[in-house]
Amino acid sequence: MGSRRVFLIIGLFIVIVAIIGGVWLLRGGGAEGTGEMATVEPETIDIVIAANNLPRSAMVSPGAVQLSAWPIAQLPAEYFTSLEQVYGLTVRSLIPQGMPLMPSMVTEGPVDAEETGSDIALTIPDGQRAIAIPVDLLGGVAWLIEPGDHVDVLASWTFVDLDEDFQTVLPNQWVILECPEEDAVCEGTMGRMELLPTGQAVMVFPTGPGRSRYMAQMTIQDAVVLQVGFEEDVPLPTTAVEPAEGEVPAQAPPVAGGEAIATPTVPTVQVVVLLVDTQDALVLKALLELQADLDLVLRGTTDRLDAGVEPVTLEFLMSIYNLNPPARLPYGVVAPQLIQLEEEVEAAVVAEPAP
Repeated sequence: MGSRRVFLIIGLFIVIVAIIGGVWLLRGGGAEGTGEMATVEPETIDIVIAANNLPRSAMVSPGAVQLSAWPIAQLPAEYFTSLEQVYGLTVRSLIPQGMPLMPSMVTEGPVDAEETGSDIALTIPDGQRAIAIPVDLLGGVAWLIEPGDHVDVLASWTFVDLDEDFQTVLPNQWVILECPEEDAVCEGTMGRMELLPTGQAVMVFPTGPGRSRYMAQMTIQDAVVLQVGFEEDVPLPTTAVEPAEGEVPAQAPPVAGGEAIATPTVPTVQVVVLLVDTQDALVLKALLELQADLDLVLRGTTDRLDAGVEPVTLEFLMSIYNLNPPARLPYGVVAPQLIQLEEEVEAAVVAEPAP
């Protein structure tokens, strides 16, 4: 009985220790050791950023700038940590909203009119580059992005199989220079041998170009938008053109105050200038020359975390959403066709009878 009592006490002690340890882990006591129970926030420091777009030659005044928490790992080479340090200084070039102020962007006296270099070059921190990429309406977040926004770059490709020696898209085409028939050239497509259910050997070859394999990936992250489009809009032509003989004249644009007003149009492709690291600039150049489809996604104002995402393929979609190919059925559906009447029926107007 004494040994049983000792074993019972030891068992109860082990159970109590296990319960206390489990509660401690659930409350985050083991987060530092494992790194799985808590999200590690990046270390930040308060620096001065532009509260609004600051134009060239503008004097920095209270309300034009503000302090914002900035990740230490992404700090520019030089920056300000106090609002009083920039009050009364003159802006040397346009500073987009949300961009950190650097000593190279402001000056104590008036801006030198003969200062060489572009205005936008003064806003580029050391070690970074500005690069322009073309995007369409969807890729440009419906043209809602503005200078100072932070964006990520999405890219998608389609992969094809290549011949390792020729570096050409498979399947290979073959040509026999000498054929049994005179003045004939035999040619075809390289295929593979297969056996029919009857046991007969046949040559199987593709009849089409084949299906490419798709993949989408998030590439550049947290890039700063320096500019969208051109600084000056190109005016649309408003000069009236005499129509040719037999041509219907075009509708004249609306006129206000004696001047023609150009009808606004939505651009289908626009240029977006991004501020990226030197390595990321080469990545964007490669994406453009590899003809990848690029889209921009807009980040939140204070979101600077690394988005750990995986490449998306058809296999990924099928697996992550537990999708299964539909069953093969002996029937299908097609779009309905409108029945065209052979003759149009005209409704006759019946006069009302006289009273």
